[in-house]
Amino acid sequence: MPKVIGIIPSRYASRRFPGKPLALLGNIPIIVRVMRQAQKASIIDDVIVATDDLRIAEAVTKYGGKIAITKGNFTCGSERVAAVAKDLKADIILNIQGDEPLLSPEVIDKVAGCLIDNSKAVMSTACSTFADMANVDNPDIVKVVLDKAGKALYFSRSRIPWSVNEKGLESPVHFNIYRHIGIYGFTPKFLQTFASLKRTPLETVESLEQLRALENGYDIFCVICKHLTLGIDTQEDLLKAEKMLDNLR
Repeated sequence: MPKVIGIIPSRYASRRFPGKPLALLGNIPIIVRVMRQAQKASIIDDVIVATDDLRIAEAVTKYGGKIAITKGNFTCGSERVAAVAKDLKADIILNIQGDEPLLSPEVIDKVAGCLIDNSKAVMSTACSTFADMANVDNPDIVKVVLDKAGKALYFSRSRIPWSVNEKGLESPVHFNIYRHIGIYGFTPKFLQTFASLKRTPLETVESLEQLRALENGYDIFCVICKHLTLGIDTQEDLLKAEKMLDNLR
């Protein structure tokens, strides 16, 4: 079986939510919840939290997790993941974003499985349909459109696709609007290639690291999942996550 390592990049600073990784969700730090969800995935051989902050490192080790202290200036989470992965032996590296505490282990398995099943794929991710269309215009929730082969055409904080029909989404041609889920799968070689590429214009304007791959002509295969998740970007998101967690109990 291919060796799969999950790396969770985590930093303390956040413009909208400082200290987010250590914020408590059900009395457990967010970063620890992400780690535990990753550890439940059947396909993962090891899980490592990559951070430059000792407070995060202490919280993770307190709960029995593995950490890697990263040094340097990184413009995105995948660059931090690449810094750790270059010293590891693995067939697949997963970048599991540290603000997805409700990420399903099954989603993690599917993202890794996408690379295992497709020898031509070098990068994968996940998406799901919107459970509540009232959130479709929220810029904190990233949208993605796919081609017929399941490859990402574009990611945006804006609504995509946009219907010019006067009835909006009630268009004669039906399109699902997909929300992106915060996880990426990489082949080790492509991860280092990705990290070596310069930031691109679309990546910069949207503040979405995955656009770096698309702008440089690389395919991102996207698995469609039915599992509900929620990225934590604000205190309000944390309250929503508490309610979702209560419903799962």
